Amino acid sequence: MPAPLRRKPSSLRDRDPSDPLRRVVELAQRARMILDVSTADLEAAEVTLGPFHPTSWHFRNALHEARRSWDRLRAEFGKATLEEALNQAPLTVLTLGAEGHDTPLAILIPIAGQTYRVQQVGGTELAPVQWRITRLTPPLDDGPYYACRLQDGSTQCDCAEWTYRIADVDNTPATCKHLAALTALGWI
Repeated sequence: MPAPLRRKPSSLRDRDPSDPLRRVVELAQRARMILDVSTADLEAAEVTLGPFHPTSWHFRNALHEARRSWDRLRAEFGKATLEEALNQAPLTVLTLGAEGHDTPLAILIPIAGQTYRVQQVGGTELAPVQWRITRLTPPLDDGPYYACRLQDGSTQCDCAEWTYRIADVDNTPATCKHLAALTALGWI
């Protein structure tokens, strides 16, 4: 009797939204992005308006609520589970924009536990699909990064992880965390 065929496990993105693992990953990623956005909002308000301005107080309270929500998730699911969920491919995207505008002001995605702003930039003949990737908080000194799909179908990123991995002598296709996230979303 032939052995039963084993199905390849479906990616989290393809699973039913009620799947417990997908739910945990989505909640963790969304909560992390909200926490990072709240931190960035407070920092911007304090720099622009000062720490005692009513707007700064509003953002300080929003950050406090985001931290409380994160602590509730950590209590419910555990620190290890949340860390593992944050290292999964992005399941959620946060689009920020003004109502009535066709183009969003910012698209945020989680990559390896950090929130990144992604922005599609005009392609070229050599690289028709290009993305600018900037970490939201804390901002990187050497960013932003640019990830692209070349005309021949290969992908490239200018981050250190991709640059050093591509220099390997075994010629294995290199994928950094930025390219992996954009690939999981189907954007590159």
